Amino acid sequence: MSLEVVYLSPQELTPYQNNPRMNDGAVEPVAESIKAYGFKVPIIIDKNNVIVCGHTRLMAAKMLGMEQVPCIRAD
Repeated sequence: MSLEVVYLSPQELTPYQNNPRMNDGAVEPVAESIKAYGFKVPIIIDKNNVIVCGHTRLMAAKMLGMEQVPCIRAD
């Protein structure tokens, strides 16, 4: 089985409304990591583009003004 990475605009993604994590303090360090090493871990989304895992990465991508982010669908 292989994973397919799709590239979507951050605006196409919807944060999970019951996300239990509040990682606002981690956004800037994650953004710095993305700048230094690239976007190495895709955001996991469901079939409706709701984020399952990767809210902090999305916020970091928005901070960096990224037009597309890598995502993997977990159907």
